[in-house]
Amino acid sequence: MKVITTKDNFWLVISILLILVFSSFPNLIGKLAETDDLAYKGTFFDPQDNSVHISMIRAGMQGEWSYHLRFTTESHTPVYTRLFYVALGQVNHFLRLNPEFLFEVARWFFGMLALFSLYKLMGHVFDDLYWKRVAFILAVLGSGLGWLQLVTGWVPGPITPIDFWLIDAYVFFSIALFPHFSFTIALLCLAFAFYLDYLRTYDWKLIACICALSILVQFVNPIAFALIDVVFVITTLITWIQNRKINWNNISALGFLALIQLPLFIYNFNLLTTDPVWGLFTSQNQTLSPPIVYYLWGFGLLWPLIAIGVISAIRLKHPALLAAFSWIIVALFLSYFPFNIQRRFLFIITVPMAMLATHGLMLIDRASIRKWSNMTRYTSRMIILIIFLISFSSILLSLGRSVYILTMPEELFYPKVLDPALEWLQANASPDDFVLSSEISGQLIAQKTDLRVFLGHPMETLNYDDKLNLVSTFFQGQAEPGWLESTGVKWIFYGPYERNNSKNGNLLNQNMNKVFNSEDIIIYQLTH
Repeated sequence: MKVITTKDNFWLVISILLILVFSSFPNLIGKLAETDDLAYKGTFFDPQDNSVHISMIRAGMQGEWSYHLRFTTESHTPVYTRLFYVALGQVNHFLRLNPEFLFEVARWFFGMLALFSLYKLMGHVFDDLYWKRVAFILAVLGSGLGWLQLVTGWVPGPITPIDFWLIDAYVFFSIALFPHFSFTIALLCLAFAFYLDYLRTYDWKLIACICALSILVQFVNPIAFALIDVVFVITTLITWIQNRKINWNNISALGFLALIQLPLFIYNFNLLTTDPVWGLFTSQNQTLSPPIVYYLWGFGLLWPLIAIGVISAIRLKHPALLAAFSWIIVALFLSYFPFNIQRRFLFIITVPMAMLATHGLMLIDRASIRKWSNMTRYTSRMIILIIFLISFSSILLSLGRSVYILTMPEELFYPKVLDPALEWLQANASPDDFVLSSEISGQLIAQKTDLRVFLGHPMETLNYDDKLNLVSTFFQGQAEPGWLESTGVKWIFYGPYERNNSKNGNLLNQNMNKVFNSEDIIIYQLTH
């Protein structure tokens, strides 16, 4: 690996800043598009999960050190998993920032860390500066042919192209939305880079660093490090084949890494499969894979380049590239294994894909130079065009969502008349009180206040379908008498979203006091 020069550092810093600025376009447009009547929810995609993450920042600010479902009323054991936003809330004791602003600061900070770590990893695979940069760009912006599907109108089923909704698989999509994704990307890339260094130096301090990284990843994403573990094993096996010798230090290192990760693996597995409440959460947490044809389109032009790269990597017995191939194969296999979280195993799969695709591009470039030495400038332009086409869905994601936001879609904006009522709840209700509302109001309440909600998220609200029906019948005046008293709810929020589902404008009964009343919103307090 070549030493990183000042010029290279400058290129990297400018590239990272441009990527993060470009990823922020939709949110900037969202804020600028606000009107006197409508406020931007703060995210250009997946506002449901965004509200969960910010609510967990608020939990950390209240002193929580464990994960506690804030979108359900069932009593359950707080757990020590998915702790990124809880820890961020604890940090906010010192920063004292608005949770939503802190979320954006964290997105930038960890986005920088992720991109720097990714570039460092590519430097372990490619010695040539030009190809290291190509691999970095393909890993960050690499996507599929969803843009072509949109142009032609051809979609193989009821699901839209995955380039524009499967966040986990794409680096740019991940860093544009959620800082915990960026945090995980950074740690996985550093772990892979450290292990490649270890195979060269046999320095056990690197194994110690990887152990620390694996534990941090498990506390944030229990399954993400498993794929890197497979990468370590394959890389080690290839090294043994090359050296024609089994190295017992490698076996000890892999065994130590497995031993370190085992306690948290057992903890998370038992928790999510045997605990009755968290088991129900697991059963609701379904992220199944679409038909394989979606993945063929979703990584489009990467596939033929990967095929070229794989053939060469096998011939050369290149440890890092073959490890990248194993990462792709294992991820795709697990994405159709009978788990509820199938597509979660595709997390940042564009990273190993970019390694192999870049190697394939490099071979094409060299072959072209050998055959047509006077056509070098045309070959360079062809490579730039290929990179652009591979990255076009990521470019379209940011620009397209920015244009879409200007249409003021209801899922990304909310009526500003809700703000005074939310501020009243924050000032007058006790933290962790439960509020009954529609699902959309529940998300806003959890995001804007310290309160918890009866209904608000398809996965975080246990028995979601039943509660969705209960809330609907309640606001229609058809609920069974007395059901509300057993829920633990203390407040009822009745605003524009609830009114859309209601047959009358007054829900008051003998156990409810009207404590806040504006032209558009009523808040009731239950007296039971």
